[in-house]
Amino acid sequence: MALSHSFPIADGKKIRILILGKKELPNLSLDPNSQRTEITNRTGSDESFIYLLNQVHGDTILDSSEIPSFSFPTADACIGEESNRILCIKTADCMPIFFWSSRSGKYAAIHSGWKGTLAGIAEKTVLRHFSEEERSDGSLFGFLGPCASGLRYEVGEDVASLFRSELEDCLKPAGNDKSFLDLDTFVRYRLDKNRIRVKLESSGICTMEKDSDFFSHRRKDEGRNLNLIWKQD
Repeated sequence: MALSHSFPIADGKKIRILILGKKELPNLSLDPNSQRTEITNRTGSDESFIYLLNQVHGDTILDSSEIPSFSFPTADACIGEESNRILCIKTADCMPIFFWSSRSGKYAAIHSGWKGTLAGIAEKTVLRHFSEEERSDGSLFGFLGPCASGLRYEVGEDVASLFRSELEDCLKPAGNDKSFLDLDTFVRYRLDKNRIRVKLESSGICTMEKDSDFFSHRRKDEGRNLNLIWKQD
């Protein structure tokens, strides 16, 4: 079942979040043009105002106002400020993270797997594109969509050691020299470390759970969840 949320911000506007999974996208092609058309069908938005990224597990952040319509730039985070620009993050276990300011109306969409999380894409996006006041006065909000949770996201010691050296609490033993990695806990730690005050909610949904409504790469699903955010007048 799709997740749909609406959050009020300044001037009577609202932030809309819509997350589409298996039931809504059972046969959707991974081609960006097909995904853009499906988003239009679901939201009523003009295709020229839909922004899709060629995600590469990096820490590049783009401003939607500088992205040509119908392009497919390489990046893993995108920000917006104008109304009705739909930012899309594609996931199938990685974290889709959204941030927005109830004061300025700026908003951001972030694709954060373990590489991007370790590289600091979440806190970099906030530090670069939200003011110091927004990061400290309670006007910054966030939402974490469905992703592989610390209950099921198993990693080898090569990955675990990278996180263990910074935050032991984000790991739990999984047996066979493996660990369960909780990226949610690690992101919150990094935000706090950077003195970013944000009211970050989570969907609480694990994509790797049996019979999940959302795609999981680790469970051999071929599709991708479409995680959308935009500002609505």
